[in-house]
Amino acid sequence: MSLKRWEVSTSTGNHFDFLDGLRGVAILLVVSYHTLYTNPQHGMLARLVECIILAGWMGVPIFFGLSGFLISYPFFQKREKDTRFWYPAGYAWRRVGKILPPFYLSVLLFIIYYLWLFHDPAYLNSAWKAASGYSYFCTLQITPDFNGVYWSLYLESFFYLSLPFLFWLLRGRSLETTTMILFWGMFLGAILIRYCTWPSGLYVMPDHKSSMHQVLWQQLNRFPCQMDYFAWGVVFAGVYAKLHQIREKIPALSLFGYLGMALMLVTLISWGYWVAHFNVRDEPTRWSIEFSQWLPGVATMLMLFFVFDPQSFGARILGCAPLRFTGIISYEWFLFHGPVVKWFHDHSGQAHGNILAYAWRCLLPLALTFVFAALVYRYFSLPILRFIRNLTKKHTQSRTL
Repeated sequence: MSLKRWEVSTSTGNHFDFLDGLRGVAILLVVSYHTLYTNPQHGMLARLVECIILAGWMGVPIFFGLSGFLISYPFFQKREKDTRFWYPAGYAWRRVGKILPPFYLSVLLFIIYYLWLFHDPAYLNSAWKAASGYSYFCTLQITPDFNGVYWSLYLESFFYLSLPFLFWLLRGRSLETTTMILFWGMFLGAILIRYCTWPSGLYVMPDHKSSMHQVLWQQLNRFPCQMDYFAWGVVFAGVYAKLHQIREKIPALSLFGYLGMALMLVTLISWGYWVAHFNVRDEPTRWSIEFSQWLPGVATMLMLFFVFDPQSFGARILGCAPLRFTGIISYEWFLFHGPVVKWFHDHSGQAHGNILAYAWRCLLPLALTFVFAALVYRYFSLPILRFIRNLTKKHTQSRTL
């Protein structure tokens, strides 16, 4: 399957197939977490699968780590050549074109969906709060009854906005100094804020009835406390840019990618086991929070080492066509799967071991939203992305002339 007609040219000129595949792994983890379940009484294999499903939310840190690398790498490329550089041409347009059109399309379609399904005008209020960011920035809560995945888009936006500002603050610094300041600032800053804002007593995950202190902690636990996920990708981007002259001579560094794959698998299974036996998801402790912050971030960074040998076995496995295609449409699938999955869960009941009932309840909504996401990407998102890429490319060329 040729995926060239589904691709968009990168701002750096480098395209690594396995990174698309890594996105595919991340979105499969996320949708599995939201949709699938197993019966642990069916044996050891079922229990292992259950552990991975329970830890499937860690697909989101993989997305953040990839963003840290891919978004910051053009900055570091230019910083290597010019210590005063701080802003790649067309950066804002590319980020806006990637994130906002599918996001607002999902808001519009889910407005129609909820009004048709429930005939409740309150969903209009939920929609504008989600679309404007009011539910995140002002009420300190993401509207739970509209689309729960939107919170991660706001966290991504914080990273997109802060990165040029940080490079502007560090203009005149060398590539090495910039890399270290950004990494340690984001990494240690997140740890420090988590430590200083941890609530006293037993912590319970907040809901719509929670106190403002609980909700505020939950928001701080997203930004800036999850910026350390991005930090791992950022530091790798800085190192990779520094090694640009000798990359082809050090393909053995790709071996770290296998270590990252193993670490991610161990992390997923361990977290799922602790959720099943110690309920660390609903009653997190400090050690469980730090575990869930450090290990997925480190594992993602290690898997990025496959860029040093894109023809290695691990890179080719991640770069296989099915995973790549899934990764290419991952953002659209991320946006559209949640409410549809919820409807099927709410209206299907338990499968009770019936394979057809399980397929209807869990697999059908994933298949439907996967196909819909592919259509949205191919005929909506992709034309917009290519238009913006061509526009910024022409603008850059005209400035160069």
